[in-house]
Amino acid sequence: LSAASAGIGSTDGARGSGEGGCEGGEEWLLLPEAEYVVAKNREAAAKNEKGVKLCRNKQYFRYKLLQDLLSRHPPRKAHATAEEAEAEAERRRAMLSFISGLLQYDPAQRWTPRQAIQHPFITGSKYTGRFAVAPSAPAAAAAAQPAAAQPA
Repeated sequence: LSAASAGIGSTDGARGSGEGGCEGGEEWLLLPEAEYVVAKNREAAAKNEKGVKLCRNKQYFRYKLLQDLLSRHPPRKAHATAEEAEAEAERRRAMLSFISGLLQYDPAQRWTPRQAIQHPFITGSKYTGRFAVAPSAPAAAAAAQPAAAQPA
């Protein structure tokens, strides 16, 4: 990746002795997208090459919560039937449950990989709205051992 293809323009070292720039007094400026396109198209025209266009495929979500994003963001294509729409909604609910289990802040509550692969989102089974994880092996072993005898 060259500096020019990344939208970075070189200027003459006007600040002198490399202040704020690279060694040798050269300074690099990040161009705004529109200026970059104009500069690249001017460069391409001089070389008889194909120019570039503004990138309009960047989309930002207006949602602040993952739950809102997964439940409200429109699907890529419209559903033909109500059954397809409900199946998509179920997949999204299962995905939210799966991600929530993986992103638990408390390590004791966070799922292990073994627990996570049992989730309906991964197995493809029907998601019923609740998923109870089986305890991890160390936790199950600790729970199975009898409590230490208390002195009387």
